[in-house]
Amino acid sequence: MSQFSTYLDRQQPLLVTELFSVIENKSKMFVTIPCFDEPDLLRSLESLAICTPPSGNVTVIVVVNSSDRTAPGFLQNNLKTIQSVMAWLDRGAKPFYQLLLLHAPALPSKWAGVGWARKIAMDEAIRCLDQSGLEEGILIGFDADSLVSDNYFTSIETAFRENPGYHFVTLNFNHPIDDPSLTNSLREGIIQYELYLRYLRNAMKWSGYPHSIHTIGSSFAVRASSYVKQGGMNRRQAGEDFHFLHKMVLLGEYGVVRDATVFPAARISHRVPFGTGAALKKWEEGSKELYSAYALKSFDSLIPLFRNPGLFFETDRAIWMGLIEQLDPLLQSYLEQTEILNRLDELKKNCADRTMFTRRFYHLVNAFWIIKYLNNCESMEGGTGILVEEASKLLTKLEGSTVRNPNAFDLLKIYRRLDYNN
Repeated sequence: MSQFSTYLDRQQPLLVTELFSVIENKSKMFVTIPCFDEPDLLRSLESLAICTPPSGNVTVIVVVNSSDRTAPGFLQNNLKTIQSVMAWLDRGAKPFYQLLLLHAPALPSKWAGVGWARKIAMDEAIRCLDQSGLEEGILIGFDADSLVSDNYFTSIETAFRENPGYHFVTLNFNHPIDDPSLTNSLREGIIQYELYLRYLRNAMKWSGYPHSIHTIGSSFAVRASSYVKQGGMNRRQAGEDFHFLHKMVLLGEYGVVRDATVFPAARISHRVPFGTGAALKKWEEGSKELYSAYALKSFDSLIPLFRNPGLFFETDRAIWMGLIEQLDPLLQSYLEQTEILNRLDELKKNCADRTMFTRRFYHLVNAFWIIKYLNNCESMEGGTGILVEEASKLLTKLEGSTVRNPNAFDLLKIYRRLDYNN
């Protein structure tokens, strides 16, 4: 039995209806698209269609989905989306990729959402690989409101071919802040939002955390074998990309595709409780949250912990405690609250050397742990700052120069450069 068959045997039925399928050749690359109440799916499919084709075959899997509690108006919008794709094909559209259009209506509301839809699409890709008798493939996460640069497929293909050890890659992304159709308010909101994402990643990296990655649902690709090894996509109704990719980092090597770009939409959305669309919805309703960010000093407090985690392997617990006592009091309290020291004691017993211990240290002190710590800091006085000011402070640390009269737009351009080069 193949690794793909073994994985599929452990999964629940996909609960989908196949609406349209053109799969004539064995594909090794699959673009997976969850789609709910999406007016711009056709634009995304056309963007993919004008890309330079890779050397192998590509299948695009779209999962139009809804829950058993979805309001009639949204169900009608889903039907309009399906009809628009069928009409596009009837008009003679012949993209170089093969298209699989799936309908997943009335999913149980307890789990229905973007995570489950993304999982349905990715699991269907695994099924296609298994039926084709292939041992490997590439699964690409994408969204129904995003566009791509024309070297999208070839850059992803090259990254995995030239780096056989990669389990996954993230892709460069830029929200379309120069789109003339954006209102001034939405443009300001998406600039603040993207600046926050880039500040967060760079601040985590500056603190010494080795897995500071962007987790954008439309901007990643994963090896099929790695996908099944880690148990596949989760069914979370929001934040599924963050949880999935930070689970993938535990496998080992990964990379960044910088020479191709994804352009996620900058628009409000009711579909998820947090993320780009939800943040912009709150912004348009008058929320000022996007002006705020975790204070840089909270990341600064993590630096001594991440400076040399191998010391926890090489030294006795009595020496650990001396080191811990020098940490920020809030961090000390959080370490005690999460019982990390006891868990490191146990980890030390099960690791053969410093290298293995250090790697597994970050299985415990991971991105989820860090975000919870930052949230604890945020609730304390001084734990939250003004995003523009905190991002400016971090640039001073990273580049050694002070940004004069900083504004979000200019800072975003600098942070885009930083992410592109690092």
